[in-house]
Amino acid sequence: MRIPVTIVLACICLQSTEAQFGFGGFRNLFRPIQNFLQPVMRGVQNIFGGGPRFKDDGTQSPQATGNDKLFPDDCGREEDKGTGKLCFPDGLLCQERVNKGGVQKFGGHLYWFSWQDNDNSVRNAKWDWFNARNYCRKRCMDLVSFETQQEYDWVKGFINVNVPYFWTSGRLCDF
Repeated sequence: MRIPVTIVLACICLQSTEAQFGFGGFRNLFRPIQNFLQPVMRGVQNIFGGGPRFKDDGTQSPQATGNDKLFPDDCGREEDKGTGKLCFPDGLLCQERVNKGGVQKFGGHLYWFSWQDNDNSVRNAKWDWFNARNYCRKRCMDLVSFETQQEYDWVKGFINVNVPYFWTSGRLCDF
């Protein structure tokens, strides 16, 4: 009885480390056992109320619609329900992202500052973290993650009294 519990825990732990480290070597070793036990684990989760909280009826795959909404219908955060769906990239919006107002270059990377955008509705948009990230994701971008003190100081130079806050990726800055 002790061995199956150990194997289940190993599979669950190894699955979560792949997202953090991008390493799937050990996970592939346990994949047959994980696939065998997956229906059992889903059943246990449903019995104890750990099943899905909402039906994900948002964007099912990357698209190229060019639909440029501040708050997309197919993904984003629903504040009244406390749920949210991550956006897939939109191929047409990804192509146009470098032509947006507010694009700056530093250290071989492009940065987009929403408060410098040419579109007034974007420039004055008030997003929470989740919707800010989705706006970026729809355009094949992500929220900034500072890797060096110089990068942080450079971004800080674009902030003025008209920018009360800005969202970052939320990763630990340890420089």
